[in-house]
Amino acid sequence: MDPSKKMKKIDAHLHVNLHNYDVDTLIQYLDNNKIDKCWLLTWEELSPPIPSIYNNLSIEDVINAYNKYSDRIVPFYAPDPKSLTIAEDIAKLIDAGLKGCGELKVTYKWEDNVIEKYLDIISGFNLPLLFHMELPRMQYVPKKTNGFEKMFEKLMNGAFNGVTRHYITKVSQMTSFYSNHIKNNSVYFPGYLYDFDNLEKRIIQYPNLTFIGHGPHFWNSISSDFSSIKIHQKGKFKSFGIIDALLENYDNFYCDISGKSGFNALNRDIDQTKIFLQKHFKKLLFGTDNTIYDFESFLMSLNLPEEMMERIFYHNANEIIK
Repeated sequence: MDPSKKMKKIDAHLHVNLHNYDVDTLIQYLDNNKIDKCWLLTWEELSPPIPSIYNNLSIEDVINAYNKYSDRIVPFYAPDPKSLTIAEDIAKLIDAGLKGCGELKVTYKWEDNVIEKYLDIISGFNLPLLFHMELPRMQYVPKKTNGFEKMFEKLMNGAFNGVTRHYITKVSQMTSFYSNHIKNNSVYFPGYLYDFDNLEKRIIQYPNLTFIGHGPHFWNSISSDFSSIKIHQKGKFKSFGIIDALLENYDNFYCDISGKSGFNALNRDIDQTKIFLQKHFKKLLFGTDNTIYDFESFLMSLNLPEEMMERIFYHNANEIIK
């Protein structure tokens, strides 16, 4: 692509008041990276199963940011499916500028009746739905807050891509070392919308609803191989997984490449990534999710045709919210 040509860009996955991004910092980020607009997403769970890993990202903050910078921000809102006023709230917010539903990050499965009712409402308003997929697990939630417990919590909940958790758990089971302590401080996390089979059924059931996937379990499924040890799958792979098939088979299915999960998935195997992008460039959305990863430089380094880059960086997202 001609480096002298300004390419339009939409970051399709950002949050306000997350990772020190207040609204003015957010706009500075857009300016520094020559990004025209961003989708600003919420996170709402009325009864999170593990409060310590939940971060409420409110619709009020999104609307306030939009009112201040209406030419740069595209408001999204994903109310908790348990809410009794979803339809009324969304109707009011559409009048206030709402363009989509997201980020839906809740501990339900796609097969649940509450999700079907939710999709009925979202589809009725003709809003795109951006959702997060994450597998169930045991989460270490220490009952004390001393330095050792803080360090041990990190080792058990994701340090070194989950490898330390695997081996600490294995050793404790074999030797009984610290096993009772781990058991007494572990809480079951039920996962976020992780069942792909029922997701596919919903995609078929709602052909006029645009589904946009994201998250660790989603992006791990770029490949057919899977290691239960690692949080983010690593290394080269021979064949694509379920998300490749969903993108290929359903016109109403898209994905955003944001977050550590998206960046890792695209960096695992450059040859496969080029094939994936060439196949699905009309279905992929550029986004960062408030991360430090340089998605733009990585994508540009692949030397893909200009048409593909323009679709991923701007046109796909822009067409979805028109």
